[in-house]
Amino acid sequence: MIRLAVVGDTHIVNGGLPDNCLLRLITNGHFDLIIHTGDLSNEHVLNDLRKLGELIVVAGESDPMPLPDKELLELEGLRLLIIHGHQKEARLHLRRLAHYFNARLVLTGHTHKAMIQDLGELIVVNPGSLMGLNSGDGTMAIITLDSGLIRVRIQGCGWFNESEFGGLIMRADELTKPNNGIESGSSL
Repeated sequence: MIRLAVVGDTHIVNGGLPDNCLLRLITNGHFDLIIHTGDLSNEHVLNDLRKLGELIVVAGESDPMPLPDKELLELEGLRLLIIHGHQKEARLHLRRLAHYFNARLVLTGHTHKAMIQDLGELIVVNPGSLMGLNSGDGTMAIITLDSGLIRVRIQGCGWFNESEFGGLIMRADELTKPNNGIESGSSL
């Protein structure tokens, strides 16, 4: 089992990451890997994220430092494509691009809007903006890969939305119902 913290579109022009509930979650969440989908906007943010754990970063259109345009990872037998999304091929041909790289999961950014999209053979996740740009509420994605299952949780401060691909998932509103077979107080 692998746990990923996926963030993007921080757009911090000066200084490092400010303390917020999502940053504390990343710090204390025991993640195997942190992924930033681009638009960090300065090297201080990059250095702050590196202090939190193993980090993979791709370039967004506002990143002045040299970063790769895309990354391809193989985790738990699953191929992941990480691309910011401002590139013409990503905007127009994301499904074709994922097929070319044989990716099952695409992590993207650029829109600042958190999203999970199931396209059948392909799952696309945008963690939104860690700083809440254009939406007011910062978001991130928590992804768990486990024996062919992909669990994606879009996490805000005080709320979440979760989906699972390859198996059955209980809706978030069912977690509070008594006798549902889930112990309360379970960790993220």
